[in-house]
Amino acid sequence: MADAMLRALFTNLIGGGGAVSSHSYDTLPDDDDVQATTSTTDNALGAYAELASTVGSADVWSYGIHITDVSAALDGKFSLATGAASSEAIFATVPLTRIDLGTAATHIEPNNDWTWPFPVRIPNGTRLATAFKAGGTTGFTANVVALHATGLAG
Repeated sequence: MADAMLRALFTNLIGGGGAVSSHSYDTLPDDDDVQATTSTTDNALGAYAELASTVGSADVWSYGIHITDVSAALDGKFSLATGAASSEAIFATVPLTRIDLGTAATHIEPNNDWTWPFPVRIPNGTRLATAFKAGGTTGFTANVVALHATGLAG
């Protein structure tokens, strides 16, 4: 399925004859971000934060997630999901992990920006949300936007 999704995205970005298709890049939510909060239950997803009540009147190609302003050094995961509130279906999960450098562990630090790319087509009218998960019982926060390309067919 991932191979077919990549082929479809490429076909939409590069049209017949090798010309780049007319499209633009945008964020959801528009011109802002949402704050996602971890659960205070160890290793459980926090409540979903809505990125968009609808991706719009045309299909969009999501091409990643951008995370910033994490409230503490931690390991965790972000899930992206579609669907109505309380019945979200996860389509992508991205990690926040620490990187061990020599004998000292360097975590994803507050105020750093992290972007993870992945292509997935989201049908028009679809609600998009994110949830944040980390170990421990502290409610951590981070700001999130979804990145997408508009104006692509197919």
